[in-house]
Amino acid sequence: MSTDKPLILVVDDEPDIRNLIKDILEDEAYRVVIASNGEEAREAFVQHQPNLVLLDIWMPDIDGISLLKEFKQQNSSVTIVMMSGHGTIETAVEATRSGACDFIEKPLSMAKLLRGVELALENRARQAAIQLEMAVEPVGKSAKMVQLREQAEKVASHDMPILLVGEGGTGKHCYAHYLHRLGAYASGKFIEFSPESFPLDSHKLTNLAQQNCIYINDIALLSDDAQALMLHLLESGQLKQSQLICATQQSLEKAIARGDFLDGLYYQLNTITLQIPALRDHIEDIPELVHFFVDQQTTQAGLPYRRFTVAAQNRLRNYNWPGNILELKNVIQRMLVLGDADDIDVADIEAALHAEPPPNADDIEGINLDLPLREAREQFERIYLLQKLQETDGNVGKAAKLAGMERTHLYRKLRALGIDTKQV
Repeated sequence: MSTDKPLILVVDDEPDIRNLIKDILEDEAYRVVIASNGEEAREAFVQHQPNLVLLDIWMPDIDGISLLKEFKQQNSSVTIVMMSGHGTIETAVEATRSGACDFIEKPLSMAKLLRGVELALENRARQAAIQLEMAVEPVGKSAKMVQLREQAEKVASHDMPILLVGEGGTGKHCYAHYLHRLGAYASGKFIEFSPESFPLDSHKLTNLAQQNCIYINDIALLSDDAQALMLHLLESGQLKQSQLICATQQSLEKAIARGDFLDGLYYQLNTITLQIPALRDHIEDIPELVHFFVDQQTTQAGLPYRRFTVAAQNRLRNYNWPGNILELKNVIQRMLVLGDADDIDVADIEAALHAEPPPNADDIEGINLDLPLREAREQFERIYLLQKLQETDGNVGKAAKLAGMERTHLYRKLRALGIDTKQV
């Protein structure tokens, strides 16, 4: 079987449709694995690690949305396209919210199927390119950054867990990609888990970890069960054939003192710790970071090139940056999108820095903090996207760039949240 094309898993309980899709895709030289139900799909997913999954919504043993959530929990980077002959807008919205890349209605035409597959794989390639960009060497010539790069080069190839400690927005996610690139499993996948998506099935977790990099963000917020599982796997050596990187912006020592974190897990993770500095502690790197982000946004996102004057860069150096590098990146992106002149000067910087003060965690207007996490997140998304649309006078294309989203994904999100751009 040719390995030039991606591997696609087709999950459908109707044999005629399943085999028809297989034949069509194989005629286009794709590699194809098929499954007729949820159990077969689970086995094929773990065994073959497909690049793309075509997943029917209605099956006898499990609904496709539940299986979609399982697959995304096991591998958040997998691309999944849902299929249904009885789809509704509500079903499509739920699938998109749960991580589906697209939704194809039956009956399937050859052209519709192939175009859907092509678009899904193109989106996957774009995401892979973004991940590659994130794996670049950390930017900066300051003593702190030089030391951090030297430390990363020394520790990346070891099989011991690496703990990244730093404030929000300092770039821990990017450092994790960089360590993966330098590590012994650079040819494997970078699999990311949040506290919400962390799998509690030890078999699934160990299978996913084999020869890959596992990155756990906000590890201080893992549930008690997840912490106990991690401690067991580390003590028993079941994660040896993998790279494990964990990140936290909270003090794990304080979490232990509160009874929120297992001290045994802390001692397992604390062998190699890298402190990621706040931007205010290496402010001399800002000019280089500005050049890096301008180049990145003009080449990746197609934004117009604008030059930051020396005076503008000096003003950026004299700001405290509570949101760290992420805040700097967002300010630069906003100015490239909204600016009119070729040069960005001090007055432009002043306007940008005071346009959107960061919210206080104790004073988030408009969000009911008593709601369950999912509903509170929807409230935040609505407020956030309305703000981006207001900044761009309702221009969805510009708002998508500010939010770092694909335009089509933003349109789906706006529809799901009931936001009418004509009324913004």
